Amino acid sequence: MVEAQRLRDAMLAQAALNAFDDTGGPVAIITGNGHARTDRGVPALLARARPELSVLSVGQTTDETVAPFDMVVMTEPPAGRDADPCAALR
Repeated sequence: MVEAQRLRDAMLAQAALNAFDDTGGPVAIITGNGHARTDRGVPALLARARPELSVLSVGQTTDETVAPFDMVVMTEPPAGRDADPCAALR
């Protein structure tokens, strides 16, 4: 799973850079929180590839436990859904 997550991060970062190069920006990526993390997700890869780009990472959560983002949006949990979407995979 970790390798798949890292590969997706790299592909999203490359797609964002391609879109930026094609359009001059701005570019928005809508993805899950894991890919939006500033420490190891797409923003971290963009910072390494193009440190001059301005990147804003927004995380969405239903509780006080948050990963590293530039901004966090608190929401109510969706009705009928586990708080942990990975619980079924354990």
